[in-house]
Amino acid sequence: MTQDNRSGRPQGRPPEGEARLSRVEASLRGPFLLFFVSAVVWLLAASLLAVVASLGLGSLLAPFPDCAWLTYGRVVAVERNLFVYGWGFNAFFAVNLWLLSQLGRFEFRNGWLAALGGVVWNLGLAYGVVRIFAGELNGFALLEMPREVGPVLAVAFLLAAFWPLVAFARRPTGHTFASQWFVVGASFAFPLVYLLAQLMVLWVPASGVVQAVAHSWFVSNVLLLWLGASALAATYYFLAKVLERTIAAYYLAPVAFWTFFLFAGWTGPAALVGSPVPVWVQSAGVVAAAMLLVPVIITALNFHGTLSTQGGWARAWNDTTLRFVSFGAVAFTLFGLLQGLVAFRGPSALLRFTSFGGGIEHLLTYAFATMVLFGAAYFILPRLTGSLWPSAKLVHAHFWGSALGILGCLTAWLFGGWQVGRQLAADATPYAAVLRAESSWFSLLTVSSVLLLVGHAAFALNAFGMILKSSAPTDAGRHD
Repeated sequence: MTQDNRSGRPQGRPPEGEARLSRVEASLRGPFLLFFVSAVVWLLAASLLAVVASLGLGSLLAPFPDCAWLTYGRVVAVERNLFVYGWGFNAFFAVNLWLLSQLGRFEFRNGWLAALGGVVWNLGLAYGVVRIFAGELNGFALLEMPREVGPVLAVAFLLAAFWPLVAFARRPTGHTFASQWFVVGASFAFPLVYLLAQLMVLWVPASGVVQAVAHSWFVSNVLLLWLGASALAATYYFLAKVLERTIAAYYLAPVAFWTFFLFAGWTGPAALVGSPVPVWVQSAGVVAAAMLLVPVIITALNFHGTLSTQGGWARAWNDTTLRFVSFGAVAFTLFGLLQGLVAFRGPSALLRFTSFGGGIEHLLTYAFATMVLFGAAYFILPRLTGSLWPSAKLVHAHFWGSALGILGCLTAWLFGGWQVGRQLAADATPYAAVLRAESSWFSLLTVSSVLLLVGHAAFALNAFGMILKSSAPTDAGRHD
């Protein structure tokens, strides 16, 4: 696959490998495997804690009723931090570096710096998690860890995530691709957002409602401008790479990029509708969430249009990488539509005190970002290790455990939240009936959490088995 000779502009397809490709991949092997192994370990820990949390949600099944370290609030806080900062960040450190090195033909010569960043990041995260378990946590989502952890993670991020920017700056041609835009944007956005949030929320807390606005802004930026943007970059790359075709309506991709980064970071105040925050701030969040539909629709045209031609969906079902990536592409479209709907004041008033918001976040962080990461791993790992996946059965167990677990969690959170919201809005409904309706979904949530744990364990066994028997990187790798 090569650039189209009829035009000097890139056509939405990543360039094919050449003789130098093996050296590029060999230079990435050490840092990539460090980030990847760390990510999978944290994912397994987060999955286990998710099962514990779902059991604790139904008080009759609470597994550790007398253990203060494993109370529901601490377990949920640790599980979310491990999933986002442990799994999501480590995995995207690896995938983003691989993507931009491949697209920019960048030979990585200072692997020890990225490795140092990864070690510092994971040690800081481990310290913060222990402190949360000990009860020393803040009341702000994704900022629960003690404030001294913030500067450590910021420095570690710069060491670990700086190299994709170097790869972009040293690209041999002026051509750029959508994957590069989104990775570069994400790499610039997170450190600024994280440091400002640490300052305004923890170190020099803002007064009044400004602190709540700053926190909502931080959460939306982390989830959308880091996890979301990085996953979009991978989706653009792997759809074109594996299908060996140009992204449909690729000329709209620049519009998707700019509108995504323009509006995504300001959707946070939409979660504050009805709170004692100035109405214009709430309205700005609602407008941003509605305008986010523009990049969502464009990416839907790009992704689904690419998959809908020349038997793309059939190929996606029969290719491991595409199966996960296409699942994520559908989830992102659904996330954008629901996010835009719930941001308006009517639906927000109905659903704000329910689990519906958690279901929308799960669509973004797991159904989209995590599934795309799994697809990327199935493509990249065989190339870096020179080995094939040890067990096809574990691959199928991983996909079905993850897919069914996601569907179960989304059903419990979205439909359960909608049911509870309607009952809360009805004045005649006793609160005891609302509690019974909410608790009726706990069993499905527990089963779904177990399915996700099984899928993740299958993935970990397969991946670690491949890494342990790995050989030198090769020019060509299989991903199915």
